[in-house]
Amino acid sequence: MTAPDFYSELRTLRLERVLDAGVEIIVDRGWDGLSMTEVAKRSGVPRQSLYKEVGTKDDLGRAVVDREVERFLEQVRTGLAAHPGSVEDGISAAVRGVLEHGRANVTLTAVLRPGHDSGLLALVTVHPDAVLGHANRAVGALVGERAPDALVDCVVRLTLSHLVQPSVDVDEAVDRIDRVVRGFA
Repeated sequence: MTAPDFYSELRTLRLERVLDAGVEIIVDRGWDGLSMTEVAKRSGVPRQSLYKEVGTKDDLGRAVVDREVERFLEQVRTGLAAHPGSVEDGISAAVRGVLEHGRANVTLTAVLRPGHDSGLLALVTVHPDAVLGHANRAVGALVGERAPDALVDCVVRLTLSHLVQPSVDVDEAVDRIDRVVRGFA
């Protein structure tokens, strides 16, 4: 049995503290109100270490987005794993998990808040690999050859659309996406 690497664990803990502090500030003050000095104060990580850990403010924003995308992808993994015999049922469960998680996600709510500064939203929407590309690759890898790339892309885009601009409740959104999925089959 190998012992965990102390310094890797310490670095992971430090990064989580930094990301948590960044999210707190984004929720409280918005992206424009985020400063690396305030992140350092809230996280307890010295500024010099903060810059070594994450880099610039934009790098911190990307790290926040990456962590949130991973949290959403965990919902996808859980939904697909709950229905190993049916890719359609797995996708529906995954979509439901993502949308429910999104409705309760404070980071997403802060980024999408009306009148909110657009800095972090631009990172999410202008750079397609930040969310869309990452999600397409990850979901495609999870479903493998059980679903064509075109279906994965449609499901990811529709789900993101319902996250960013919800026009119906979660049940209706899942039902709409489910009809698209089953229409592919």
